[in-house]
Amino acid sequence: MSEEKVLSPKLILSILAIALIAFTDIMLETALNVSFPVLMANLHVDSATVQWLTSGVILLTSMVIIMSSWLKDRFKNRSQFMAAGIISLIGIFIDAVSNQFPLILFGRLLQGVGAGVGLPLMNNVIFEQVPVNRRGTMVGLASLIVSFSPALGPAFGGFLTDAFGWHMIFWVVIPLQLIALILGWATIQQTVPTKKVRFDLVGWLLLSAFFVGGLITIDRFSADGLFNLPSMLALAAFIFGIVGYYFYARNEKEPLLAPSMFAKPMFRLAVFSAFMLQMVNLTFNYAIPMGLQLILHRNSSVAGLALFPGALGLAFMAVISGNLYDRYGARLPNNIGLGLIFFGVLFMAVLPFTLLTATVGFILMQLGVGFWNGNNMTNAISNMDRVYHNAGNSIFAAVNNYSAAVGIALAASIVSVFQNKATNMAHGTAVGMRITYIMDFILVVIAAWMSMRVMKMTNPHANNANEEIELTK
Repeated sequence: MSEEKVLSPKLILSILAIALIAFTDIMLETALNVSFPVLMANLHVDSATVQWLTSGVILLTSMVIIMSSWLKDRFKNRSQFMAAGIISLIGIFIDAVSNQFPLILFGRLLQGVGAGVGLPLMNNVIFEQVPVNRRGTMVGLASLIVSFSPALGPAFGGFLTDAFGWHMIFWVVIPLQLIALILGWATIQQTVPTKKVRFDLVGWLLLSAFFVGGLITIDRFSADGLFNLPSMLALAAFIFGIVGYYFYARNEKEPLLAPSMFAKPMFRLAVFSAFMLQMVNLTFNYAIPMGLQLILHRNSSVAGLALFPGALGLAFMAVISGNLYDRYGARLPNNIGLGLIFFGVLFMAVLPFTLLTATVGFILMQLGVGFWNGNNMTNAISNMDRVYHNAGNSIFAAVNNYSAAVGIALAASIVSVFQNKATNMAHGTAVGMRITYIMDFILVVIAAWMSMRVMKMTNPHANNANEEIELTK
C-alpha cells in the first residue's frame, strides 16, 4: 500500500460515487420509516408487516454482504459498482410506479441487493487504496456522505409524503442514482488483480439460514409466540445456520467469513458491541416516528423534522471522530461516543415521551453513534493482520445491516404486541415503546462494557502510517 499523504482526486471521487449509491439506499430506508403509518393505511397492512419494507431489505443486504469477499476477488470494483447501481435503480423505479405491497417489497429487495454489493465495496476501496495514515479521515468522509441520508431521509420523506404522496420519495432519488453511476464509471480504479475463486455456496446457505431464521423468529414471536411450528422452524434454522457454519468453515480453505477472526478477543468484542449498539440505534429510528404519529398525533413531516437534528449530528460527528482517531487513536472518540449513547438511551427510558424528549434523546443517541461506530470498525480491523482486512470489512458490514434489521423487527414486534393487547392504539404504542427503551438501556450497558474491554486490548500503534501490527492478545 502506498504511504503517500496526498490522496488523488480520482480516488476521492470514486469513494464519493460509491458513497452516493449507499446514500440513496439508506435515505430511502429512513424516508420510508416516517411514512409507515401512511403506508399502513394505504396498503392495508399492520405495523409488523410494513416494517419488512425496511428490515426485509436490510436482511437481504446482509445476505449479499457476506458474499463481498468473494465478489472482491472475482470481479473488478467498477463491475461490482455498476451492477449494484443498476439493480438498485430498477428497484427504485418499480417502487415509484407500484401500489401493491408485494410489488413494493420486491422493489425494495432489489435495492437491498444493490446496497449489499455497494456498502462493503466502499470500505474495501478505502482499506485497499487509501494510505493508512489517512484511513480514519477517509472512513469519516465516506461516513459523512452516507450519514447525511438518515439526516435528510426523515424530513425529506415526511415532507414528500404529506405534499405529494409517498411515491414521490422514489422519483426524487432517481437522478442521484444516475449521477453516482456516471461518476463511478469514470473514476473507480482497480489496484489488485482479480482471480477465479470458487463461490462457497454451502457456507452462504448456512449463513443465510442464520440470518433469515433469526429475523423470522422475532417476527413470528410477536404474532404467535415461540411454541408453534413456524416459530420453532425459524429458531431451528437460526441455530443450525450458525452452528453448522462454524464447524463447516473450520475445514474450508477460503470460507466466506473466517471463524478464526473471532478467536481474537478484541475483534470478537468489537463485533458484538457493534451488533448491540446498531440494533439499539435502529429501534430509535423506528419507534420515534411511530410514537410521534400514533401517540402525539403529529404528521409525518413533524416526525421527520424531529429526527433531522440528530441525524445531521451523526453525519458531522463521523468526520470529526475520524480525525480524532487519526490524531489520538480510538480511545478518545470511543469513550465520548459511549457516554453520549448511554445518556441518550437513559433519557428516552425514564422521561415522558414528548416531541422535545424524542428530539433531544435522538440527538444524544446519534451524536454518540457518530463518534463510536466508524472508529470501532476501523480500530478493530487495523488491529488485525492485513490478510483479514477484507473479511473484517464484510463481517462489520453484515453485522451492522443484520443488527439494524433485528432492531427494527424487535421494536416493531414489541410495539405490535402491546398495540394488539390495548383497546387504545396510542396507549398500546406508548407502553410498547417504553419497554423497547428499557431493553435498549440494558443492551447499551452490556455493549459499553465490551467496548471498554476492546480499548484495553487495542494496539496503540495499529493506526500509524508506517505499521500495522497484528494484535496478539
